[in-house]
Amino acid sequence: MLDNNFGSIVGLDPSLVLHRYAKSRLGGEFHPVLGVAENLPFRNGSFAGIITCFSLRDVQDKTSSLHEFARVLERKGRLEIVDVGKPDNLFARRLAGLYIAIEMPIIARFLIGGRLRGNPFRMIVPTFQWLMTNHRLAQLVGRVFGSSKLHEFLFGGLVVIEGERTK
Repeated sequence: MLDNNFGSIVGLDPSLVLHRYAKSRLGGEFHPVLGVAENLPFRNGSFAGIITCFSLRDVQDKTSSLHEFARVLERKGRLEIVDVGKPDNLFARRLAGLYIAIEMPIIARFLIGGRLRGNPFRMIVPTFQWLMTNHRLAQLVGRVFGSSKLHEFLFGGLVVIEGERTK
């Protein structure tokens, strides 16, 4: 989240471990806040923009989260969602599911190369099953924010959804 008052980055996560890691990598302009997307600990209209990267799929109540994002954005504020997508087309959805279940863990294990125990990407498989389809998520963003644009990559297995708060 981009803070209007300070021009700095605010990172929201329920994990203290991730906060410490991010703070060590990003330095003084990064301000970690412990919390969840369904109940944001910020005033109305506090932010000019919000970016959620590969985390919306882990949120329990996406509708509540989107309403919270809209609440803390100023008018004309922007939301950018970058995440794993669930293609609307059944064939593409099955291809994306196979990639996530089989290929992604192998690639991740190779890239991690012993730096971490286990495979942190294993949680993507069940969260992929819980996802709403790409167009359905874009429509929900549009209903909550007033406008949305869907951009699909890798046959819909990766999405960028832009929302602008016009309501």
